[in-house]
Amino acid sequence: MAFARIARNGYRRSGGAIVNRTSEKDTLCGGLSTYKHSLPSLENVKPGGNLSYLSNVRKVDHISFGRRGIRATPEYLFAHAERVVEDSDMEYDDPKYPSLEATKPGEKPRVVVLGTGWAACRFLKGLDTEIYDVVCISPRNHMVFTPLLASTCVGTLEFRSVTEPVSRIQSALSKDPNSFFYLASCTGVDTDKHEVYCETVNDAGLRSEPYRFKVAYDKLVIAAGAEPLTFGIKGVKEHAFFLREVNHAQEIRKKLLLNLMLSENPGISEEDKERLLHCVVIGGGPTGVEFSGELSDFIMRDVRQRYAHVKNYIRVTLIEANEILSSFDVGLRQYATKHLTKCGVRLVRGVVKEVHPNKIVLSDGSDVPYGLLVWSTGVGPSEFVKSLNLPKSQGGRIGVDEYMRVPSVEDVFALGDCAGFLEQTGRQVLPALAQVAEREGKYLVELFNRIGKQDGGKAFSAKDIPHGEPFVYKHLGSMASVGRYKALVDLRQSKDAKGLSHAGFVSWLMWRSAYLTRVISWRNRFYVAVNWATTLVFGRDNSRIG
Repeated sequence: MAFARIARNGYRRSGGAIVNRTSEKDTLCGGLSTYKHSLPSLENVKPGGNLSYLSNVRKVDHISFGRRGIRATPEYLFAHAERVVEDSDMEYDDPKYPSLEATKPGEKPRVVVLGTGWAACRFLKGLDTEIYDVVCISPRNHMVFTPLLASTCVGTLEFRSVTEPVSRIQSALSKDPNSFFYLASCTGVDTDKHEVYCETVNDAGLRSEPYRFKVAYDKLVIAAGAEPLTFGIKGVKEHAFFLREVNHAQEIRKKLLLNLMLSENPGISEEDKERLLHCVVIGGGPTGVEFSGELSDFIMRDVRQRYAHVKNYIRVTLIEANEILSSFDVGLRQYATKHLTKCGVRLVRGVVKEVHPNKIVLSDGSDVPYGLLVWSTGVGPSEFVKSLNLPKSQGGRIGVDEYMRVPSVEDVFALGDCAGFLEQTGRQVLPALAQVAEREGKYLVELFNRIGKQDGGKAFSAKDIPHGEPFVYKHLGSMASVGRYKALVDLRQSKDAKGLSHAGFVSWLMWRSAYLTRVISWRNRFYVAVNWATTLVFGRDNSRIG
C-alpha cells in the first residue's frame, strides 16, 4: 500500500496542476533546507520481493538559504520512468497533515494573502472583514516603510519608527476567530485544490522542523515582493549588504560602527584605516543616492566630532553604470551630482565585474578596496515567483490582466513587485515602486469588497460578476533626499512629460512632510517626528548594540 501510494502521488504530481513547491528565503527564515530523494522505478516491484535496495536512498540537492527575499528550488526531472515525490509531498496528502480546511457553506469566504509588503498591507488594511475571513502568511510580521529605511542605518531614525505590525494594520488577524497571521514561508500553491503549502521558521523548538502545514483558500492574493538584482556577479551575495529589510539596516549600522571603532585601535596601518573606512554604494537609484546622502550627513556632523582620530579617513564612493537618478529630470540629476560631490561623495561611473571580501573589481580592471559595501541596483523576480507554473510578464514577474487577476487560473491575483501586466493587455510593466504597489492594493481591495457584496467571494463564484473599471496607474511624482537638508521633487507623471521639478531646502521640507503623512499609523508618525527632532538637537546616536 505504501509503494502504491508513492507511485500514485508521483503520477498525480507530475501531471497535475500543482505549482513547484519552493523554499522561501527571508530575513526570518534563513537556513531552511530541502531534500529530494532519487528512488528506483517501482514499476517492477513484486509482492514479497527483495526491497533492501530502498535503504540506500541517496540525498541530493541540499539547498541552504541566504539573507533575504523569497528563494525557491524547482523540481528536478528524473530520468526514471516513474516520478517519485519527496516525503513532504506525501505528508501534504496525509489526512492527518496539519491544515486549515476549506470553508463550508454558510461560512465567510477566506482570502489568503502572501506577503506583508506595501501591496499586501494596503490590501489588508481595506479588506471588509464583515464579508471575508483573512489569512496572512509571511516570514515577517510587520510592514517596512522602505523610503525611510536608509535613515535608520546611521541613527537618524530608530528601527521601530519604520515598522508597523501587521496586526495593527488589520486587527481581524488577532481578534477574529477565523482570521489568522501565520509566521511562515509559502513553499507551494496547488491552484486546482485551492491550497497553499507552508513551512515555519527553523530553530523554534518544534517537534518537527521545519514545521509544515497547508491552508485552503477561496481567493489568493500573491504579494510576495522581489529580490535584489545581482546580475549573477560573483561574490555579491556573500560580501555585500542589501537595503530592503530592517535587519539589513541593522547589519549595515553595526558594520559601519564596528569599522569606525576598529580603525582607532593602536597598530592599525594607514592602508587598513583607509580600507575599513571606505564605504562603497553600488547603484545610483533613489535608494543608493539617499543612503549616500545620509552617510555623508553622518560623516560631516557626527563622525568628525566623535571619531576625531580617524575623521580624515572615512569617505563614500557611489558607483553607477550610467547616470544617477536616471528617472528624474535632467536638471535634478545635475543638481544631485553637484550636491553629492560637494558633500564629499565620490561619484564613479563603472560596472562591477566581481566582488571580493575586501575589494571590488570593475570591468576596466581597476580595484576598489572597501570596508562597507551596500548593493542597491534594483530588484527582480524571486526564485519563488520564477518557479510558479503561472504566466509571466516581461521581466519574469507573474503575469496579470487589467484587473490584477492571473488569467490562467481561477481566484488567484498578484500585486506589487512580483506582478506585471501581460503583453496582451497592451500595458507596460510598472516600476517596482512603493506607490505602485500601494495603488494596486487599494484598487484590488475595492474590487474584492465589491464582488464580496455580490456573493462572489467563494471559490469559483466570481466568473459572471462584473469587475468594473480596470486598474489605471497615474504617477504622482518622485522624491529623493540628497543630504544636508536638500532634496529633489519631480512631479512629472512620466519621464518624458512636462511638470514641476524643484530641488533644495524647500524640496527637503516637502520630502519630509510627504513621508511623515504617508507613515501608516499615528504612533509611527509621532516616533518619526520625535526622532527627527532629537537628531536635530542632539545628533545621531553612535551606540553599537549586538
